[in-house]
Amino acid sequence: MRIVCLSDTHDAHGDLKVPEGDVLVHAGDMSRMGHELEIQAFDDWLGTLAHAHKVVIAGNHDWLFERDPAAARALITNARYLQDSGATIEGVRFWGSPWQPRFFNWAFNLDRGAPLRERWAQIPEATDVLVTHGPPQGVLDRTTRGEPVGCEELDAALARVRPRLHVFGHIHEAYGREERDGTVFVNACNCDLSYEAVNPPIVVDL
Repeated sequence: MRIVCLSDTHDAHGDLKVPEGDVLVHAGDMSRMGHELEIQAFDDWLGTLAHAHKVVIAGNHDWLFERDPAAARALITNARYLQDSGATIEGVRFWGSPWQPRFFNWAFNLDRGAPLRERWAQIPEATDVLVTHGPPQGVLDRTTRGEPVGCEELDAALARVRPRLHVFGHIHEAYGREERDGTVFVNACNCDLSYEAVNPPIVVDL
């Protein structure tokens, strides 16, 4: 299975050249402020892509999914929207969740510790591809100041779940790919700190 990984396109999806693949995964922040027109434009764009399967989660900019979940989900017609839920695609088990450690006053923020631990406890052990908006602590999570700002509780959950692939974004400056303990980690942020879509999608073959 060829998985094409995107994240943090922030309404600049039209500037991307998206490779072919079996499954397109978008790890949140499809918009700048989560307005209805932004979500609709993103879904329209998804409809132009030829991937047989598409999986999408929300991010901290995608406010409509938190404020009016039913309305937001109704706008996503060209992908499977996951929020603390899963989907099996051609035998590969996906799980998606939008939460991340509190970062100013954005959407899908939770305090570190028990609130996030409760979310990550929902991830089934039989998960092949984990899609979260934020990174685990210590993996592609460093800011321009060199600070690791990923989630400690998510990192702990990974020791239990051990997915084959973990796709995330959120920390624009930490874009890239690495492997650890049998898991491929992808920070798929397409936009840089200036919100320009300069980073190409990352392709992973499972």
